[in-house]
Amino acid sequence: MWSAGITWNAEGYELACVHDGGRQVPPAEFRANDVQGIVQYLAETCGADVAVVVDSTNGLLDGPLRNVGLCVLRADPWNVPPRPDDGFVPAPELARCGAVERGSLTETDDRAGALTGREGELRRAIAASSSTEAALAGRGRLVTRGPGTARRVAVTFDDGPTQPYTDRVLDILRDYGVPATFFCVGLHAHADPASVARITEAGHSVGNHTWSHPYVPDLARDEMLRQLEWTNRSIAAATGATPRLARPPYGARTPESLGWLADQGMTTVLWDRDSGDWAAPGVPAIVDNAIVGVTSGSVILMHDGAGDRSQTVAALPRVIEALVQDGYELVTVDRLLAGD
Repeated sequence: MWSAGITWNAEGYELACVHDGGRQVPPAEFRANDVQGIVQYLAETCGADVAVVVDSTNGLLDGPLRNVGLCVLRADPWNVPPRPDDGFVPAPELARCGAVERGSLTETDDRAGALTGREGELRRAIAASSSTEAALAGRGRLVTRGPGTARRVAVTFDDGPTQPYTDRVLDILRDYGVPATFFCVGLHAHADPASVARITEAGHSVGNHTWSHPYVPDLARDEMLRQLEWTNRSIAAATGATPRLARPPYGARTPESLGWLADQGMTTVLWDRDSGDWAAPGVPAIVDNAIVGVTSGSVILMHDGAGDRSQTVAALPRVIEALVQDGYELVTVDRLLAGD
């Protein structure tokens, strides 16, 4: 059986393959938006008998790879040597880990995605951050929702840009004449700056969603700051402006990571309505999740990247129409926080 290790770097992805019998294939490089190329390479190099290994700092590929029938394993910090200064585990090391320690790795699933098996840990980390959240909220450095002083809500999109879904979302927003906020992943922004430029040119806001979509509690301070810096740099290159809003992947945070974000002058933006679209539960479920329980100031979470977002595209007009019919004005997060 083959083990394929996939890691991120400053340009995209590196992939290395190791066979249980000892055969190795030299690493190959891919741009971050070339999931089809990765799948084709795996099919040609390894055939169907392959397990793909990512680590907990890479939360972008597990869904797309599972969608084509691949087994995706996650290597956690205790499964691999300490990450080097550049922040990513080398692809050959992940492949070796899959070949030698496959039984100790976690197989991801569609229910919890890249965090399969660590959901309880995520909940505990969030609970432990509550007092820090309250302090930062008092300083205007963390928000879960707007002030609610006007009948406004903000629709937000994570994980893009990813085509064709980002363009389809932008087309719908244009047709309805409403703005939104896009929390872009640095890898995707770097690979597709034209889409990031289109977002801002259309009057939408752009925030920072880290470089590789890591599980933030696994990061040291320097790793976290590098994720933010690289992403800000790529977004600024495409738009001419550096984001001041940030959203940690999965909403994962620790008291320390929230402080690191605030120290950079960034405001952490969470949400109070989760559409659940990342799991593709069906269009009716996405619409209900997004709008049921919305109140003035709500922040709605949706996704335009890191997987097949056709259900999101289909649900979005119904979400917009329901909110407008209920008397809400859709605004960017910046406008929501600014109030009147």
